[in-house]
Amino acid sequence: MNTSDFLRLMATTALITTALPAMAQTEPAPAPTTQPGAPAVAAATGDQAPADQLQDIIVTANRVESSAQKTATALTVYSGADLAAAGVTNVTNLQRIDPSVNIVSSTGAAYVAIRGIASTDVTEIGDPSVPIARDGFFTNRSFSIATSIYDLQRVEVLKGPQGTLFGRNSTGGLISLITRRPGKDLGGNFSLEAGNYKTVNAEAGIDIPLASWAQLRLSGVARRHDGYRELLGVGGRGDDDQTTSGRVTLAVQPFAGFDGMIQYQHDDINNVGDVAAIRPIATILPTSFDEKQFVNYAPTFNRINGNRIRWEFSYDRLPLGLTLTYAGGYDSQQWRHALDASGNAANPVNFRQAENPDTWNHEVRLATPQGRAFSAQVGYFHFDESNSLDSGLLQLSGQYAGQYLVRFRYNTKTSSDAVFGQASLRVTDTLKLTAGARYTWDKKDRTGTSQLRCDIAHIPAFLYPIIGCLGNPPILPGLGNGTLRQQRPTFLGGIDWTPTDRNLVYAKYSSGYKSGGFNSNGSAPSVDYGPENVYSWEIGTKNRFADRKLQLNADIFYQNYKGYQASQASPVVSSGSGVFNIGSAKIYGAEAQFIALFGAARLDLNGTYLHAQFDKNIGTVSSTDPVTGAAVSRNVSGNDLPNAPRFALTGGLEYRFDFANGATLTPRVDGKYSTAYYYSVFNDADTRQTAYATGNAQLTYAPAGGHLQISAFVRNFTDKAVFANATRNFTAIPSINTYQFQPPRTYGMRLSFKY
Repeated sequence: MNTSDFLRLMATTALITTALPAMAQTEPAPAPTTQPGAPAVAAATGDQAPADQLQDIIVTANRVESSAQKTATALTVYSGADLAAAGVTNVTNLQRIDPSVNIVSSTGAAYVAIRGIASTDVTEIGDPSVPIARDGFFTNRSFSIATSIYDLQRVEVLKGPQGTLFGRNSTGGLISLITRRPGKDLGGNFSLEAGNYKTVNAEAGIDIPLASWAQLRLSGVARRHDGYRELLGVGGRGDDDQTTSGRVTLAVQPFAGFDGMIQYQHDDINNVGDVAAIRPIATILPTSFDEKQFVNYAPTFNRINGNRIRWEFSYDRLPLGLTLTYAGGYDSQQWRHALDASGNAANPVNFRQAENPDTWNHEVRLATPQGRAFSAQVGYFHFDESNSLDSGLLQLSGQYAGQYLVRFRYNTKTSSDAVFGQASLRVTDTLKLTAGARYTWDKKDRTGTSQLRCDIAHIPAFLYPIIGCLGNPPILPGLGNGTLRQQRPTFLGGIDWTPTDRNLVYAKYSSGYKSGGFNSNGSAPSVDYGPENVYSWEIGTKNRFADRKLQLNADIFYQNYKGYQASQASPVVSSGSGVFNIGSAKIYGAEAQFIALFGAARLDLNGTYLHAQFDKNIGTVSSTDPVTGAAVSRNVSGNDLPNAPRFALTGGLEYRFDFANGATLTPRVDGKYSTAYYYSVFNDADTRQTAYATGNAQLTYAPAGGHLQISAFVRNFTDKAVFANATRNFTAIPSINTYQFQPPRTYGMRLSFKY
C-alpha cells in the first residue's frame, strides 16, 4: 500500500464515516470522557456510573478483565480518545502526561524508563527493560512503535516488574497498547488536526456489523508535519513526521462460548526522522544555544515498511468453567536509517542501518473463572525473532566517498520460551492471597562478519600483515559470531484487602529478569554481558470517596536492582559502544494519583518521588578520556541511575461551562514538572537534563448531541527546550556530544466526530 493509495482510503473512510449516522440502526448513548491529558476514567466495558461520578475502567493488567481500581498493582490508564486529543501520537509523548515514564530517543529508535529502569541497548541483540506490548504482542525493535498509537481503546502503564504474567524482560514495567475491537453496531469516528509546522493529522475508523456473529473494523491514520529543526549545512529540516498506517480487525463469535479475532496492520514511515545537534565532546550546551536550528554535516533519513497479523481465540465453555485462550501473531519490518555520525564538516560520515526483523509470538493460557474463591491461570509463551542486519560507517566525501570505513553484516536469532502460572485464594470476603511463578529459557545467536577498511582507518601499510589486513582494498575481517543461553525463574506473591467496594489495600513481592547478550562492535571479539535481575517490594492503596467524586491511589516501593546493564562508548570494545554489567542499585520511592470532581470542575494530579542510585561498592567502570581519547577508569559508586528524576509531577485543571442548548465549552490547562536527571551512568554535567516545567492549554467546544468536538490547543506553551537524549559519542572522529530535543511549542485546531 503506497502513500497515495492510503490517503485515498482515508478519504473514503472519512466520507463513509460522515454518512453513516443516517444509516445507523441504533445510536448509542454518548459515553462520558475525560479531557486530554487526564488519566482515563471512562469504562471500557460494563455499566457506566452517573456522569457526575468517576467512572470505572476495565483493564487487563492481570491478563484477565478487572476494574483498574480493584487491580492490585501500580498502574495508570489513559483512554485512546483522550491520548489523541492531547497530541500523544506516539509512545515518546507519554512522558508528557505520566510522571513515572521517561523515554529516550536513540538514533531512530527509543527506549523507555520506568522507576529508573531502562535498557539502553537498542542494537539487534538488546532487549527492552520496559517492553511495549500491542494487544499482548511483543517485539524487541522499537523503531516502529510510533505507528501503533491510534484507534486505541486504552493504554495501560504498569509499574514495577511484570515478569510472572508478561515476561519478555519487563523488569521496569510494561506499556500495554489495547486497540479498539469492532463494535456490534454500525458506527464510526473521524478526526482532523491542523497546526503550525504544516501539521495535518487525520484518523478514521468504522465499525461494520457483518452478521449477528461477525463484526469488522477498519481504521487508519495519516500524520505529517515539517521538521522542528532547521538543519544548517546539509539543508532541510529534521524531527519531522510522515507516517501512514492502516488496520483491519475481524471479530467472530460463530457459536456459544467461542470468541475470535484476527487483525492485520500495515505501517509506512518515510521521513528525515530524529536529528541531533553536534557539539564538541564533554562541553555543556550553552543556554543561548538555539535548539531549532543547528549544523548537521550528513543527511539523515528514516524508512519503515511493516506488516503485522495478529490473532486471538478463546473458548469459555470447558468443564469446570475453564477458559482456553490462544493468542499469536507475526510481524515483519524493514528499517532503513541514516544517522549523521560526522565529527566535523571536513569528514561527513553517515552511519547507515538496515534491519529486517521477523517476529513470531505464541501464547496459550488456561484460566478458571475469576469471580470464585479460588482462581488460577497457567500458560506457555514462545517468542521468536530472526533479523538480518547490514550497517556501517559510510564516507560521504574525499578519496573514499561512497565506501564504508567499517561494515557489519549479521544474522541474528532470538527465541524465548516460558511457562507461567498464577493463583489467587480469597480466604475471607475481604482478604485475598496471590502467588505466581514463571520460568524462562532465552537463546540468542548471531553469525556474520565485520569488515574494517585499513586504508580508510589510516593504518600504516607496514602494519597490515601484523594485524591481519588482507586484500586490495585492505580489509581487516572480524567475526560477529556470538551465542547466549540463559534461564531464570521469576516469582510473585501478594495480599490484598478490600474493606469496601471502593477501597483496596495491597502488598506484593515480585521479581523480574532481563536476559543478557553480547556486544555488537565488530572490531573486537564479542564480549558477553550477563542478565539483570530486579527484586521488588510494594505496598499500595486505591480509593474512591465522596460518592465517587474523589480518587486517591498511592504506593510505595523498594527495588533491589542487580547486574545493571550499562551502555557507554568505551575502549573496552575497541573504542566502540559496548554494554556491560556494572553492579547493583537500590531504588525506592512513592507514587500518588489524585482526581477530584467539583461540580463542573475537575482536578487531576499525578506525582512520583524516586531515589535511584548505584550501590556504594560498585567501584570503577572503563570509559574514555574526552581530551586524550585514552582508556580511563571512572567511579560510579553512589551515582544516580540515568533517566531517574528525583521528583516529577503532572497535573491538570478544567471547567465545563454548560449552555441552555446542551452545548459545552471546556477550558483546560495541564503540565509537567521534573527535577534534573542524567542520561549516563557517569553523571556528567554535559549529559544532564536540568529541572524543567512545561505547560499545555486547550479549549474544547462540544455541541449538543455528543457527536462533535472542536478544540484549539497549545502544547508546550512556554516553548521550553527539553532534551530527548544527550550522549557522548566516541565513535565519531573527532569525538562529539550529541543532543536531541523534545517537541517545541505547537498549536492548532482539532475536529473530531463520532457516533
